[in-house]
Amino acid sequence: MDLYRQDRSKFWTADFVIEGRRYRKSTRKTTKAAAMEVAMEFFRQAQQKQVPARKQRPALLCEFAEKKFLPFIQASSLDSDTKRYYDTGWRLLSETPARNWRMDQIRGSQAEVLSFPGSGANANCGLRTLRRMLSLAHDWEIIDRKPRIRLRKEVERTAVFDAGMENRFLEKAPQPLRDVFLISHDAGLRPDEVIRMRWENVLWEKNLIFVPDGKTDNAKRYVPLSDRIRDLLHARKKTPFKSPWVFPSKRKKNAHMSYFLIAKQFSVVRREAAIPKGVVLYSARHSFATDMLDRTGNIVLVGKLLGHRSVTTTQRYLHPEMKGLAELVNERNAMRAQQENQ
Repeated sequence: MDLYRQDRSKFWTADFVIEGRRYRKSTRKTTKAAAMEVAMEFFRQAQQKQVPARKQRPALLCEFAEKKFLPFIQASSLDSDTKRYYDTGWRLLSETPARNWRMDQIRGSQAEVLSFPGSGANANCGLRTLRRMLSLAHDWEIIDRKPRIRLRKEVERTAVFDAGMENRFLEKAPQPLRDVFLISHDAGLRPDEVIRMRWENVLWEKNLIFVPDGKTDNAKRYVPLSDRIRDLLHARKKTPFKSPWVFPSKRKKNAHMSYFLIAKQFSVVRREAAIPKGVVLYSARHSFATDMLDRTGNIVLVGKLLGHRSVTTTQRYLHPEMKGLAELVNERNAMRAQQENQ
């Protein structure tokens, strides 16, 4: 405990440190004995946390994400897919005005008007990440209240690329979107599985691509390497930029390309090629699934190629097989008409 008089002041000032924090306050007393009594009261109040701490500037969402949230997620025991999901969610959020929101002023109504690229699933990835960030901030007593964040309605992806749409799309699509689309269309890979492809997993001699991980436990699988994919991969292999990734990032060393580059390119090309809004990049995978089901009729095999956990999931792709049902009904009606005429 120190007492001193500042220059030209008749009052004594108390100066002391508790748990690394320094306190300095005027006692408003002119005699040292009286000042010491007041200083000791200050000291007791500080020990009992009766002296309010200096209010810190509320953190921005981007500061919280970079300094606390992302390091916590990476250090947690969450599985790799969940970590990747939150990482993707923050990248989605970081491209919206939300990145500069003050943590203590975030309201659910603000989140409802955020715009995200792609489908409702993309929007919900960002919103679920925001939910998780706010929940942690509340647990860590960074904010006093946790706002309610509503998710968006997700429309089930059932649209496919027909031949006309595919041709128009490929005429307009730049790289790397064109190659991502073709691999998804010919191998049934999810777009994020395509951009995470590594050269070591391309089995040239066996005409296969190995998928080491993915959305589910069943995502570890082999998919076909078509001639069209082989040609585009050979072209990519010749580029001077060497990387273990088939689609390397140009911004980060030893990292794969960001999905957001592809999403932005797709939005532009879909508009220029007059592709319906219900058709998304993921629809290339649906086109693969429907074509394989139509040609093989083997739902179990197609489910394995898609990495589905259950055949029930694969059944959503069965609609192309119904295109021949009208002919069967016509044959039945013709047969009945023939029987009546006899």
